[in-house]
Amino acid sequence: MENEITLYQLNMMISAAVTEAFPGRFKVSAEISEQREHSSGHCYLELIQKDPANGQTVARARANIWANTYRTLRPYFEKATGRKLQAGVKVLVTASVSFHPNYHYSLTIWDIDPTYTIGDMARRRAEIIKRLTDDGIIDDNKKTVWDLLPRRVAVISSPSAAGYGDFMNQLHGNARGYRFYTALFAAAMQGDASEASIIGAMERIFNAHEMFDCVVIIRGGGATSELNCFDSYPLAQSVAQCPLPVIVGIGHDRDETVLDYVANTRVKTPTAAAEKLIEKMQEAEERCSVLKEEVIATVTGRMQGEKERVALLKERIPNAVMRRINREESRTMQIKNRIIYGIQQNISHSRLALATFRATVKSGAGRVIEREKNRVELIRNMIELSSPDNILKRGYSITTVNGLPIRSAGQVNAGDEIETILIDGKITSEVKKTINEK
Repeated sequence: MENEITLYQLNMMISAAVTEAFPGRFKVSAEISEQREHSSGHCYLELIQKDPANGQTVARARANIWANTYRTLRPYFEKATGRKLQAGVKVLVTASVSFHPNYHYSLTIWDIDPTYTIGDMARRRAEIIKRLTDDGIIDDNKKTVWDLLPRRVAVISSPSAAGYGDFMNQLHGNARGYRFYTALFAAAMQGDASEASIIGAMERIFNAHEMFDCVVIIRGGGATSELNCFDSYPLAQSVAQCPLPVIVGIGHDRDETVLDYVANTRVKTPTAAAEKLIEKMQEAEERCSVLKEEVIATVTGRMQGEKERVALLKERIPNAVMRRINREESRTMQIKNRIIYGIQQNISHSRLALATFRATVKSGAGRVIEREKNRVELIRNMIELSSPDNILKRGYSITTVNGLPIRSAGQVNAGDEIETILIDGKITSEVKKTINEK
């Protein structure tokens, strides 16, 4: 076929065209999405560009930094920016364009501008701080109230870190002998897992925050690049919304992180964090001393005032007692006179009432006696009329058997002896027979 070429020939033509079209070197801004170091000393990168609106990747390119360049470029960049060349870092590189027949399109990096990365880091930190401000939580932890004696301390640190040891020695070995109770919530303080690890420790503390008075996040010295995890919105949010005061001491004086903006207290080092807690205990002790002196002064003054008042009352008491005695004697005499007058009045009234009662009783008793005499006479007459003698005088008789009056024919039997009593004597008879008509 006419004009037929091999793939290699085509790629070589593209390589020549690229070299001719893109001579020299270009400044290219991009974000590192992948980074790996080869045993040969070369560094291989993948650079990308994202759409600011939706975060989608719109461009991608391979890049490399040859070993002789990378040996000087890496420490220079890390010292200037405090960050490593790693995924997520935005860079402004000086690069040349090439097209290799076998490896295709790539960039060879000759230099990296650290000021661009520093500016991006500052911008990113400023964006996080603004977001925290807009959300209204940036000062929440600063508003938390310290306990008068912050002795129960939740510590977030790597258990093997020298800074943790310094903190514990300074805190528990304080010269004033203050006693503290610490609980370690272990977390990774550097590396890719540090952010999630510290947030996890914060969550565990939140679930048991009633057991503590404050939280201390500490980390010893190290490379500035290892502070990246502290420029994190989720971590800053966790610290800002912690119900306990948070002290941050991550071992750097000149470097600020987002965590420094949201924590209740920022100190330079773990040792300084311990000193801050000791200082608060000392302030409480001094406050107690001041209160003690104020109480003593108040009580002393009050006692002196009461002594003077008692002395004044002591002087006034005799006169007051005499006046009260005279007043009570006068009052007692008045009551006595009223009682005597009342008794006399009651006696007079009682005498009059008694005389009236006697007259009434006498008059009434006479009428009652006369009435009762008449009633007795009537009863006597009725008794006399009902007596056996009067009944016998009127022609009646009384028949008895064995001394008992006979009221029924059934009381006697044939052959019984009966006695009939008349007004002028007795008749003894023998019963021949009885007739019971009922």
